[in-house]
Amino acid sequence: MVNGTSCKRGLAAVAALPDELFQWEILARLPAKELLRCRLVCRSWCRLASDAHHRRQPSLPLVFFRTKGNEYTAHAAVDALDIRRTPAARRPVLAYVDYNYSRRNFTLHASCDGLILISYSNHRFYLCNPATRQWCALPDLTGGNVAALYPHHPSGEYRILYWKRPNNSDDNVVYYYVLTVGKKERCVGLPVASSSIKKDRSCWHLHACHHPPVLLHDCLHWYTVNAFDGEIIIFDTLAESFRWIQSPTACSSAQLLQMDGTLGIGQIDVGTMTVKAWVLQDYKVEVWSSKCTTELPEEYVVHGKVLSENGDVLVNNRCFYNSKGELLEKLPWQSVRPRILGLYHKESLVRHVFFRRKENGSRVRLPRFFRGLQGNIN
Repeated sequence: MVNGTSCKRGLAAVAALPDELFQWEILARLPAKELLRCRLVCRSWCRLASDAHHRRQPSLPLVFFRTKGNEYTAHAAVDALDIRRTPAARRPVLAYVDYNYSRRNFTLHASCDGLILISYSNHRFYLCNPATRQWCALPDLTGGNVAALYPHHPSGEYRILYWKRPNNSDDNVVYYYVLTVGKKERCVGLPVASSSIKKDRSCWHLHACHHPPVLLHDCLHWYTVNAFDGEIIIFDTLAESFRWIQSPTACSSAQLLQMDGTLGIGQIDVGTMTVKAWVLQDYKVEVWSSKCTTELPEEYVVHGKVLSENGDVLVNNRCFYNSKGELLEKLPWQSVRPRILGLYHKESLVRHVFFRRKENGSRVRLPRFFRGLQGNIN
C-alpha cells in the first residue's frame, strides 16, 4: 500500500511534467474508461484528459441501421463506421431498443465536436453528447429548419444556424437565425443571392441533414444545385454574412468534403460508374483542380457516397472501394437496412456548461436514444 506521502510525491511529479508530454505520451495512450477516471483527479487533469481523448479520435461517418423487423417496430441504431479497420467496425453512438418508424421517427441534423443535434416528429429538438450521456432540450428551435451546428471560435460557444419562413410571405422567402446554445436566438436576415439563385430561391432552404456543411476558415460551406447551375453557399461565422462561389460540377449527388486541409467535392456518376473529386486549390481566387477519377468495377451503381478525403467510397451501402477502384471490403449487412447519413462524428469527453441542469435532487430520465446504449458513463 502506498502511503499518503508517496502518493503526494507521485502526484507532484506528474504535475511537474509539461502538458504536451503528459497529454500525448501518457493520456493519449489510455482507453476511454481510464481517461474518465483521470478526469476526477483535478481540474487540470480533467481538461487534459478531455483534450487528449478528443484530438486522437478519428472523424467517422455515421450510419443508420435498422433491423428487418415488422412494418412498425424494429431495433435501430446510429453507429460511427470505422472504415480504417478490416473488417469495418461499428462504434455505437445512439440506439433504440423499441424503434417505431411510424410514430417515433427522428432526424439527425448535425454532428460537431462530439455533439449530436436530433429532432423528433413532434418537433422537439435535443442536443446531446453520446460519450458523456449529457443532453439538453432546445425549445427555441421548434418550427425551424437546421442548416448547421458549429463552434464559434472567438467566444468558445456552440451555435446553430437555422431558418424560418416569415408569416404571410412567399414560400421561397426565408430568414436566417443564429441560436447560441444556452442563450437566445438572433435574426441575421435574408441572404443576398447570386443572379441564378435569385431565380430559384429554394437553394437558400439549406438542410444540414441532406447537405451537411463543411467548416473551413471559420466559414460554413454547402453544395447546392438549382435549375441553372451548381453553386456553393458560404456563411462566414464571424461576420455572420452569406456569399457564394461557383462549383466545378452540377451533379445532384455531389457532396462537399475536407480534402488535404482545403475544400473538396466528390461525386459518383451512376451512368459511367466513375468517382470524381476536385479540390479548391486556391481558396481566395476560387481555382479548382481535379484530384482523382476512379472507375468502379460494379456492374450497377444505385447510389454511393465518398467517405474520405482520399476518395474512398461506399457503393450501394455494401461495397467499400479505395480511390484506385480496388474492393477493400464487402460489408456483411444482410440482416439490417443501412443508410449513410452523410454526417461525421468525432467522440469527445468534454463537458459543456449548457448541459448542466438543476435537477432538485430528483433523477432525470434519460432520452430514448440513450436508453438503448449498453453501459453507463458517469
